[in-house]
Amino acid sequence: MFDKSVIILVVSREILEGSVVDRNAAFIANRIDDIGYRVRTIQVVDRVQSEMVAAFSWALEQKPTFVLVTGGLGPNWDDDTRGCLAKATGQPLAEDPQALQMIERAYARLFAKEAVPNPGLTAARRGMAKVPKGSVCYENTVGTAPAVQLRVGPTTVFLLPGVPAEMQRFFTTHVMPVMSAEGPDTVRGERHVDYHGHDESSIAGALAEVAKQHPHISLRTRVQGTEATRTIRIVLVAEHADAVHLNDLLDRAEQDLRHRMGLELSGRPTDASVLGD
Repeated sequence: MFDKSVIILVVSREILEGSVVDRNAAFIANRIDDIGYRVRTIQVVDRVQSEMVAAFSWALEQKPTFVLVTGGLGPNWDDDTRGCLAKATGQPLAEDPQALQMIERAYARLFAKEAVPNPGLTAARRGMAKVPKGSVCYENTVGTAPAVQLRVGPTTVFLLPGVPAEMQRFFTTHVMPVMSAEGPDTVRGERHVDYHGHDESSIAGALAEVAKQHPHISLRTRVQGTEATRTIRIVLVAEHADAVHLNDLLDRAEQDLRHRMGLELSGRPTDASVLGD
């Protein structure tokens, strides 16, 4: 269950200062949850080399299926995500000829739109073509910095731009197909049970017992509505290779939960869903 995991790292001083709200991690997490991956953690990392190298090293030590990094790929002096990944993996940085051509095309395009005064490859612009040895680069048709893919043992690392429009395009076009191909060979199921009460602590015991009795079920809760109309939504999630067995697991767990909480059983709930990978 949930054997395919992901660590998301967001490189941004602005988010840590509160001047920018992160949109990238939420975008990624929402989409990979639908194809059966479990996000183990989301971390915001400062643009400090020692902290970035430590964060990358720690993430790789956990051996997740994927490490997805956003930010720090541009031509600025503190855009050092590629270099920090190289240090964390022990791979040398090298200029990638294809990446250089991608950057050259990007600045020619920007020059034609009069967005930059000249299309030449300055040292700062060439720096975006320096990637850890063994990387695969993807062209950025929205901005300038190529995305980077690197295999490190059992883990695939993607370095993606921090600009949401650029990141979302790369993620949809290049990352999702790779993740879908390596995704779990399971069916994922989800059930919702709504408790119309105000006190989460009043159902804590029931949830703990259900989690203990049904170890293959993951329980999540979230509060919805206003204080006067508060509803606690309990989400039961499971994965299994067999859809019939999955439904049986969810049925038994849901019935147990409703019984412990004193909720009327109404057969299979209308908002139940079984999602394929």
